[in-house]
Amino acid sequence: MCLALLLTAVARAEEPVDSRQLFVADFELQSTEQFRETLRRAEQLMVKGVAPQDGEARVTFVLHGPVIRNLLRENYLENKELVDLAASLSALDVIEIKACQTWMGSHRVDEAQLQPFVGTVPYGAAEVERLVREEDYIYF
Repeated sequence: MCLALLLTAVARAEEPVDSRQLFVADFELQSTEQFRETLRRAEQLMVKGVAPQDGEARVTFVLHGPVIRNLLRENYLENKELVDLAASLSALDVIEIKACQTWMGSHRVDEAQLQPFVGTVPYGAAEVERLVREEDYIYF
């Protein structure tokens, strides 16, 4: 499902987009490569001026699956390129990343193990639903 949404977002990235539009990327069972590619698509939003670095992240990544392990401090060297890209986009206010505490708890991942730019939410699926329903985010 996320791959289809990603392809839709890529097509949208070629059209004029309202720079105030907010997006959510839902990561549950996607691969590391899909995560990397979605980060690159978010980077393109910045390059095209859709994410104007005005202090509000345009894309929120909600991680509630194994891809969270890529953002653990202990796995930095194995995932350096991905982590550096995510950290850069986060620092530039293009994206924000939220990890699911429920998934982390059931997989023995402590919040202190996450990279410093990764926030948490109690339940990832509910956060995605909330962003879409209450905050008018669209799927990225």
